[in-house]
Amino acid sequence: MKEWENEQMRNDSLSYLQQESTPLLPDSIWALKWTSTNKLLSGSADGHLRIWDPTESELSTKPIYDLTSNPLAISSISITEDGKYALSTSLDGTVVLIDIENGEVVGKVETGREVVGEGEKELPAFTSAIHPQNKCWAWSGRSSKLAIRSIDQLSPQEGEGVNGNTTRGGLGGNGKIVDTGKGKFGMDLQFSPDGQSLALSTEQGQVIVLDVETQSIVATYTSHNKAVRTITWSSDSQWLYSGSDDHLIVLYDVRAGSTSGSGGKGEGAVAMMQGHQSWVLKVDASPDGKLLGSGGADSMIKLWDVGQRSCVSTSTGTSEIWGFAWQPAASDTFAAGKQFAVAGDDKAITLFRAAGSV
Repeated sequence: MKEWENEQMRNDSLSYLQQESTPLLPDSIWALKWTSTNKLLSGSADGHLRIWDPTESELSTKPIYDLTSNPLAISSISITEDGKYALSTSLDGTVVLIDIENGEVVGKVETGREVVGEGEKELPAFTSAIHPQNKCWAWSGRSSKLAIRSIDQLSPQEGEGVNGNTTRGGLGGNGKIVDTGKGKFGMDLQFSPDGQSLALSTEQGQVIVLDVETQSIVATYTSHNKAVRTITWSSDSQWLYSGSDDHLIVLYDVRAGSTSGSGGKGEGAVAMMQGHQSWVLKVDASPDGKLLGSGGADSMIKLWDVGQRSCVSTSTGTSEIWGFAWQPAASDTFAAGKQFAVAGDDKAITLFRAAGSV
């Protein structure tokens, strides 16, 4: 096994061992999520969403389910906190709602053909997010407007299986368009774990936070000067992280955000972390909030000590890293919360586990 290279210190909490990898898939992996029911979901440039069991030896051979309901490359995956449902988005704007346990499609919307509200135009999705408690879902894309829609039924239509042509289904609830006032592309969209906030990042470099109940903007951060490709929340919903094409990772204290919605440059930002040599493609916070993982176009996989605001570990891969996912602490395994997975243009998922948990 390959041991993680530690830049500043070496101990059980920060030393990780590479465990295993999936076989090479037909195309790059652009999205990766780890559920509380201990399933790994990968979304690829070939349009396949694959569901894996990381506890079984089959991880090295084949996925549990291989779904092809997204017609083009999958650009985002979002999951509910109970690990039952996933939302996948492809480059043509198709959003698919999936029952993870059964591998069944329970909703499908072509957002490029959807008129959400009266007088509104279609809003094709590039990224989407499902509320952690299944209450609603949201999407954004070719403008930084975003749509929020309630979730209705969560069951497949009769006679349709994993690759059925279910339309709307659970995704067919009432909707509303929220205009952020920014004209550029919406790149990443994430509900906070407590379900009270929704964060959107844009091609112009903004990070926008909305109150889910009122659907109003409560903060706008402008700490980046280039596109923000990735955002993630801490498990307590108090901190927000962003990664950008300017090579920076920024940490925000959301509690200090502007309640007027006019947050100025750097308002709420408490740290800027430097270390990547190219675009930051993915960030994800560890379940205990102590570490942040990141992957970049520089092929680097980094671990950051959030308290020290510094990089403590770096491993260099062979290709761009698009996916980084920590195992949730709620997973029913002996190493829960102490493993993470990475994926990207090398077309495989690789697992890492804390040395002290092996």
